Amino acid sequence: MPIRLSNRYLRRKTATVAASFTALAGLGLALPASAHAAAGCTTLRATVANSAGAPGGHVQATLCSNSSAPYQWRLNQSYYNFVEDYQADGVAARAYIQHGSFTPNGPLGVDDTSTSGGTTLDSWEGTNASTSVRVYVCLGTKFPGSTGARCASAYASI
Repeated sequence: MPIRLSNRYLRRKTATVAASFTALAGLGLALPASAHAAAGCTTLRATVANSAGAPGGHVQATLCSNSSAPYQWRLNQSYYNFVEDYQADGVAARAYIQHGSFTPNGPLGVDDTSTSGGTTLDSWEGTNASTSVRVYVCLGTKFPGSTGARCASAYASI
């Protein structure tokens, strides 16, 4: 005998699950973004070393692309996209996003303290089509690719 579930029952259960995830997010807890990223999306993470070789800053961004040409990337605001500075030393961690061979955009977020838990990245949507995207985290005020810049990056392509 098949089990029949009413629409009302399903809506109630869906709302309960959604409320649970919202409560976890409100407490600063979340599932790893890569564990639940939507199809066409990827979560990129990079950690840059400070001048002493220790971790200095970190970026995490979930980016999504159209499933067919033109491939335009966007930052998925449904996930916790952040940049975090590991040391309150006056050298801020900054996040940038670059699609294809275009100039990196940003900084989309700046964090200059080791106690804040990170700074949420601003929304971003690429204006040009590209099959690849790169996320940077840099320490200090230098732009990715400039002389003396201390940056790390993560890369994804379709």
